[in-house]
Amino acid sequence: MDTPSPPSSTSENLEYRNKSLKLYKDIISVPTVVNSFFNSSESISIVLSQTDSQTKKNKQFITTKYVLPTADKQVTSTHFLNELVSPLISQSPSHTKQITIKDTTTNPENIEYSFEISDRDHHLTTIPSRDIHKKVCSDEWFGTISWSPCEKYIAFIADSKINTTSFYDREPKDKIVGDQFLYRDDWGETYSPISNPSIFIVDIEKEAIFPLEPFPSEKLTAGQVIWTPDGKGLVFVGWSVSVRKLGIRACFNRISSLYHFDFASYLVTRQEAKDKKEKPTKPLVLTNLIPSVSQGCFRSPRFSPDGKSLIFMGFDEKTFPHNTCSKLFKLNWAGSGVATAGQKPLTLIDYKNHNDEFPGLYCQDIPINPWIDNSTIVFSAPIKSTNQVLSFNIDTKQLNTLFASKCSYSVQDVDLKSKQFIMTESGLNQPTLVYLIDYHHLDKKVLLYKPVVSKDLTDIFASYDFSIHSVPVNIPTPAPFASIKEFELIYLKNTTQKKSPCLLFLHGGPHVSVGTDYAFSLTFLAALGYNLIIPNYRGSTSFGKDFVECLPGLIGTLDADDSLQALLYTLSTLDKDGIDVDKVGVIGGSHGGFLSAHMSKYPQFKAAVLRNPVIDIPSMSTLSDIPDWCFYECGLKPSVDRGDDTLYHTLPTLEEIEQMKQCSPSRYIDEIKTPSLLSLGDSDLRVPPSQGLLYYRSLMERNVPTKCVMYPKTGHSLDTVDAKLDQWIHNACWFNKYILENNK
Repeated sequence: MDTPSPPSSTSENLEYRNKSLKLYKDIISVPTVVNSFFNSSESISIVLSQTDSQTKKNKQFITTKYVLPTADKQVTSTHFLNELVSPLISQSPSHTKQITIKDTTTNPENIEYSFEISDRDHHLTTIPSRDIHKKVCSDEWFGTISWSPCEKYIAFIADSKINTTSFYDREPKDKIVGDQFLYRDDWGETYSPISNPSIFIVDIEKEAIFPLEPFPSEKLTAGQVIWTPDGKGLVFVGWSVSVRKLGIRACFNRISSLYHFDFASYLVTRQEAKDKKEKPTKPLVLTNLIPSVSQGCFRSPRFSPDGKSLIFMGFDEKTFPHNTCSKLFKLNWAGSGVATAGQKPLTLIDYKNHNDEFPGLYCQDIPINPWIDNSTIVFSAPIKSTNQVLSFNIDTKQLNTLFASKCSYSVQDVDLKSKQFIMTESGLNQPTLVYLIDYHHLDKKVLLYKPVVSKDLTDIFASYDFSIHSVPVNIPTPAPFASIKEFELIYLKNTTQKKSPCLLFLHGGPHVSVGTDYAFSLTFLAALGYNLIIPNYRGSTSFGKDFVECLPGLIGTLDADDSLQALLYTLSTLDKDGIDVDKVGVIGGSHGGFLSAHMSKYPQFKAAVLRNPVIDIPSMSTLSDIPDWCFYECGLKPSVDRGDDTLYHTLPTLEEIEQMKQCSPSRYIDEIKTPSLLSLGDSDLRVPPSQGLLYYRSLMERNVPTKCVMYPKTGHSLDTVDAKLDQWIHNACWFNKYILENNK
């Protein structure tokens, strides 16, 4: 029986490890494009990210590209990358001012930020924020920094500070006595301990920062705030809270609506209270813009340039899968600054299904600046196994594909004035390129950025290719989804070897999909000489609403069978002679780890790597930040409809436990013989590390070779620097030991 020790230090293993380490360092040296945005029609900034293996830090850099007004649009740039001192930067609508938000906290008990305002020539002012709020939330979920049209105010989201103290505080002042250690729900994975995100305002002229208070933070969480076109109000996404908060990361189905707030009137009320040396006590008046939908889930509000339309994405009904096909909606915006009372949102793009030519909307959001004119937006969205660039006219409802191929594309920013947009392009063997695109001359792409890679890496990229294939299902899809008869897989093939080892790479979710965009992890595995089979099994997104909703109740059956079928179909049809059938492994994380455990009962797989895997759903249901996932994905519907996110009770019944068990790979633990490596994050709230440890200990008891690595202060995505630098070398050595060495 193996023990959880490193691979044996034979000269060959040591040589392989060092070779893998050198290769991995080279691959992660390729910068990742984080963001690109217009400074003006001729100036574009590109933010890049790199992992420094020496200092063990993720670093971000910025470079600026200038497009010369020549016939061939020559591009010049700053000579060197400049490291960003903070990733929290935002430019004003006129591109004449910029704010940089720096976390200057030295004592965790007193959160401090500095808000630095500058123009193109010099630093204007620094506004300190000490003990006003906790962590600033600026990400793809709670939203970015938003400037008012007049550029006097900036709205942002931060976790509200609740002033509490102990019973023994002699000078409690305005603090709540005795609630110092009161438990408060947070928003789960990656957002612990953020519990009450709310709206805060930077007043640039008065050099002040203040919260919109009293905000109903116990019943409503704010995010994705934007200003109304006249600058007198704010529109934001408000997530409802009833009994408890559930994990929100990647969970598009949390009950929410869009709200309007009259900021101009609030300033008057606030000043009156300030003149009286009082704090505002009257609750904020928030107008629900979609009162007709009580259990909807909405996101990504965007105003048209003429201020007449507010578009947004979401679901106008209670939706159980965490991610499925979204709709695009519109509200007409009145000149007074408030949507017409009682107006129902107009559906611009409806749900789509698997057999539709366009399978529907699955993008997380719309670009902050999506408008090419008053009626047309440009955005990117996954369409089956690729990411494409689309345009959509909100008046005619015409949807056009602008860029589509086996590569993947993403819209970064749109410049209304020049009718241009910034687009990235990448492939599984091509790191990310950044282009400037003229909307009216799509064939004239201007290359803004291309990463410099070593000759060794260039040779590696040339050594493999990728293709997309439809695979017939083995187990028929049950009614009412019987028309679904196939799924897709992406195949990465090493073209320099006659016969290669192979890995089945399984994505998580299950309601996400894998595209063909560049990923360092896949590049690393391909560079080690493996062919890769990547199935978008039934339940994956971007193939239609029915394709997602056919899986719940059948996890561990349809998705597992599709995963196995992907391997068998590749061996029998796609590449009969190109794979060494004695050198096949499987790798997956989260739900992909769940499927990897299911695959591990089959003799075809000689080794497995499971990253934060779901192993035993009954026990996970009482510990995860998304217990509703455990119920719904196993086919369990709520017994009581309370109209909020607490539809499921906290403790499953014996019958529910049994149904969850039937879906779990723990049911087959005695059949699993595949040597398995577990990679776990000790701070994972989504799939607690106890799941992986259960699997690890169960295999140890059964004399199955196994090993477990546990990363401190690391969550579900295993994306801390320590985890990123360590786990993939472990993976390479594990596969080498049990796939390559054992089959010589």
